[in-house]
Amino acid sequence: MLVWETFRRTVTKPKGLQMRVNLLGPVELVSAGGDAVHLGAAKRRTVLAALALELNRVVSGDRLLSLVWDGSPPPQAKAALQGHIAQLRKVLGGGVALVTRSPGYLLTADRSAVDVFRFEDLVAGSRDADDERAAEELARALRLWRGPVLADVASEVLRESVSARLEELRTVAVQELATRLFRLDRAEEAVAALTGAVADHPLREPLVARLVLALHGAGRQAEALELFHRTREQLAEELGVDPGPELREAYQAVLDGGVVATRPVSAPQVSAPAQLPREHRGFVGRACELAALEADLGGQDSAIGLLVGPAGVGKTALALHWAHRVAADFPDGQLFVNLRGFDETEPLDPRTALVGFLRALGVDDSQIAVDLEEQAAQFRSLVAGRRVLVVLDNARSAEQVRPLLPGSARCMVLVTSRLLLDDLVVTEGATSLQVPQLEEGTAEDLLAAALGRHRIEQEPEAVAELVELCDRLPLALRIAGARLASRPRWTIQSLVDELRDEQGRLSGLSLEAGTGVHAALAVSYRELPEAAARLLRRLGLHPGTDLDSYTAAALMDIGVGSARTHLRTLAYANLLHESMPDRYSRHDLVRLFTHHLAATEPEEDNTEATHRLLDYYLHVADLARGHLSDHVQPFEPLSYQPASAPELRSHEAALGWFTLEEANLGLALDIAVGSGLRERTWQLALCLDAFHFRRGNRLDRLALCGIGLTAARALGDKHAEATFLLRLGSTLADLGRIDEAVAACGESAALAIGDRHLELAALANLGYCLMAAGRLAEAEERIRETVEIAREVGDARSRASGLNNLANVLLARGEPELALGHAVEALGLFSGDSPTKAHTATLHTVGAVLQELGRPEEALESYRAGLALAEAIGDRYQEALCHRAIGDVLERLGMAEQAVPHWSEALRRYRDLRLTEGEELSGKVDGPGGA
Repeated sequence: MLVWETFRRTVTKPKGLQMRVNLLGPVELVSAGGDAVHLGAAKRRTVLAALALELNRVVSGDRLLSLVWDGSPPPQAKAALQGHIAQLRKVLGGGVALVTRSPGYLLTADRSAVDVFRFEDLVAGSRDADDERAAEELARALRLWRGPVLADVASEVLRESVSARLEELRTVAVQELATRLFRLDRAEEAVAALTGAVADHPLREPLVARLVLALHGAGRQAEALELFHRTREQLAEELGVDPGPELREAYQAVLDGGVVATRPVSAPQVSAPAQLPREHRGFVGRACELAALEADLGGQDSAIGLLVGPAGVGKTALALHWAHRVAADFPDGQLFVNLRGFDETEPLDPRTALVGFLRALGVDDSQIAVDLEEQAAQFRSLVAGRRVLVVLDNARSAEQVRPLLPGSARCMVLVTSRLLLDDLVVTEGATSLQVPQLEEGTAEDLLAAALGRHRIEQEPEAVAELVELCDRLPLALRIAGARLASRPRWTIQSLVDELRDEQGRLSGLSLEAGTGVHAALAVSYRELPEAAARLLRRLGLHPGTDLDSYTAAALMDIGVGSARTHLRTLAYANLLHESMPDRYSRHDLVRLFTHHLAATEPEEDNTEATHRLLDYYLHVADLARGHLSDHVQPFEPLSYQPASAPELRSHEAALGWFTLEEANLGLALDIAVGSGLRERTWQLALCLDAFHFRRGNRLDRLALCGIGLTAARALGDKHAEATFLLRLGSTLADLGRIDEAVAACGESAALAIGDRHLELAALANLGYCLMAAGRLAEAEERIRETVEIAREVGDARSRASGLNNLANVLLARGEPELALGHAVEALGLFSGDSPTKAHTATLHTVGAVLQELGRPEEALESYRAGLALAEAIGDRYQEALCHRAIGDVLERLGMAEQAVPHWSEALRRYRDLRLTEGEELSGKVDGPGGA
């Protein structure tokens, strides 16, 4: 059985006595016994009406607020709405219930519980009935009206959303009732039914024509002629037109006299159009999206689906595939129109679309109204009560779509657009579905459809790279497939080699006819407001794939509030997407398109914007460095001090910012190096090194120290050179390159003389490196010197770090008791301070000393405290050390099975840091104990 037929039978089945909601007139709630139920506040009636009009469909909280408060809900509206909902629940019953359902509320009942739907169903049921029964059902339907729809509801937004459609259907019902009565030779009753409707719509010619014939049939020829002439004069005065053929034929019938035909001139017979274009034969995948469409739209009342996504993502193909799948559920027709919202030409006027729909439904051109609202009303009348599928492709705005929405509960609408069209979601209850890029496997299937499975199986690696170069966008993949299909001698690798060049990739994904990814993006760009278009051009200077509003503000040299507005505009146009609150990403082909746009800007403007971008990243990175490192000396004032920046008030916030911006900071560093901006280069490198030091990332530290040291030496900045030499030394020592480490730290210490804090840091690192080299006597001498300097300058953290290093030297010399004393003293100096790498390192040292002293339970406690602190500061190397040590102690205590998870975690972190020092753990993890 068809889905829609099953749905119709379910919702129209009588349920016996039930509570009723009446909206055709003042809003009423009537008990199952027929008594009026007091509703109280006027807004409560509006809430009930809004929910009843969407019977059995969830109404979002935001949309309900907009409908009830006429588009402008006050600050307290949400609380007031919840109060009205609670009061309504108290009085509802008899088969009508109000439930909370994300993202809003749902009124559940049989359709017949709401007079609007009883009216619609009676009118729809009369169409295929014989004249006697049809007249009876239409009369019953019209008796449901007690006045204007929602007569006592103050919300214009709510009333306007339904009144035009329902009034139109009411007029159609009167018109049809008159036709049936006329056939039954009940002309006087037809006159009575038509008189009020003609008074309300004096220029609606089909109504007037029926009344002329009904008056004639009732023997009131003079009144019939007078009505015709009065209408002719009004048409001439108000519209400047003559009566149409239907009214003229009715007039001639009166003049001819005699017996009037048993059937007056009637409305056009509605046909069942089948306008869906053919599906693309290469459609693949989209199982998740099709399932979502089925869940959100299948069997739903008055469903409107909205498919949203960037240019070339395959929205139209998905819409057509779905439409063809469900077409059989809409036997009254399927309508399709390309609204050309993003073509080179102007978007299609809704009037043009409506004329096409009306013609497809069988309306003669002479009967099509001129005014947009009247055309929309004609369309709603023709499909009222019918099951019609309407596909509106490539929509530019909600205003373009709204006149094309049928009013019938049996109809379904599917809209596609590059824009989010939130208006349709809020005001029309549309269900929005983002259409993403294809999955990798599905993208390869699409290429296989164009090239044949045998061809892509010959070059699997090239196919995988081609899919990513095309951003997994169906449009780009189809173009790539078409180019390869027309060149059978080409290998897939040859096209990959061409597209690897970022300068020519967009042109390589275009066709000679001017279609392709670049052309599609260009249309979206041209539709942007100027400020948003300027930001898109500026984004061509940003090297990464994502950014936040502060970064955009720096690029544009504007306030962060304005930047957020422009970013949202770009996201609305699907040129960016909001990957997390206030952070926006772009697809790679969009990134290349913005590079093209940036190249059209004046070079001096681009240079200034790039310097603003670098200084913004430097400013915030310097603030974040202050939370992660000791004795940070802020940089000198920057050339372009940003007007706004994120507030980083804690170690966690600083670490979080660095984690989010790590890739962008690395790319910014590349720009600084490539542009010869040496001071910005070493400053950015220093900030990134602070982050990688905290994370324990040695290989990246090594590269950064080399970059910073080169820039510092080129500038002749001895302080910066000493800073990078000491950092280079500690990194080399951690990597086992001890002799190089000692040399670098010695050189740093020589350059640092005169700057006590820098000298302290250089000597501390030199002592650490000498200890790693096994030169324990020299190491102890340097370390004790750092402890004294730290005491002299009042630096408790550096003193604690020195004491910890001294404890390690003593432990290595076989003096664990002395080592424990220094390590415990160091721990006391860390008390109350914010977490540091030195603190967790000292806890590890205490654990190692206790283990050496034969106190494994206490060692385990210290290691676990060190692990917790390492996790808090995000130091993956210290996490690895602590996990490994915990595993070793547990094994010593005879708990090898409990040790394995810790060894496994240690091994994973070593590998994440690209270090080989923990590989011997793999035998323990994978061996008998790990099995």
